[in-house]
Amino acid sequence: MIDSHCHIGMDALSDVSGILMRAQTQGVKSVLSVACYEPDYPALIQLLTDYPVIYGAFGIHPEYADSMPDADVLKQKIQAHPRIVGVGEIGLDYHYMGASKEVQRSVFERQIEIAAQIGKPIIIHAREADEDVMAILEAAARGGLLQNSGVLHCFTSGIKLAEKALELGLYISASGVITFKMSEGVRDVFRALPLNRLLVETDAPYLAPVPYRGRVNEPAYVMKTAEKLAELKGVSVEEVDEITTCNFNRLFKIGVGDEG
Repeated sequence: MIDSHCHIGMDALSDVSGILMRAQTQGVKSVLSVACYEPDYPALIQLLTDYPVIYGAFGIHPEYADSMPDADVLKQKIQAHPRIVGVGEIGLDYHYMGASKEVQRSVFERQIEIAAQIGKPIIIHAREADEDVMAILEAAARGGLLQNSGVLHCFTSGIKLAEKALELGLYISASGVITFKMSEGVRDVFRALPLNRLLVETDAPYLAPVPYRGRVNEPAYVMKTAEKLAELKGVSVEEVDEITTCNFNRLFKIGVGDEG
């Protein structure tokens, strides 16, 4: 099993060795830890230096779109370590509105271009912005900018965005939200999606799945999301593990060339 999106190194997840040990006891072999703005970047590099089971991603989250660095600086940072395998999380968030919609859209578009230039997949954050996310992704596809694919992480949107993502060759990731009592609409979306385009994640330290709701989330808990996804798809947890792991490796080109 792979936790395809978490935020190790945050204060709530500072006991990295303990976190990884507990994850491994649950069959979680690797995690992808995401840094969402420049102040988090040094800690990500330290994680990748110290722990070979951790992969990384770096990009400017829409909440921090006003702090977008120069494109060359961002490229350099993403390419500074061979286990930084994706650009993200990037996208649009019209709920918290840390930056204006116009700034968010511009920064999202620029980072899609950067990812295409350096040959990395994108990790997409979409909250209450489905139509604009679709429009930007469609335009990027027409411009040949999605050839390295990407994933809509922690997916909580509607079926229309999910189907558009699949049409454009992207993946979709299930988080602990699919275990929540009030998330039947999200479960309905995942029932309709092909397993060969799905990933599983925790988004730790956020969104701990049932039965851990109210606790700090961590990668070990991704198994509860996998169990729920297996139930929704009518397959075994082992099959979910095998297929989502293959999907992760294919998306992020793990095992292709020298991954460090």
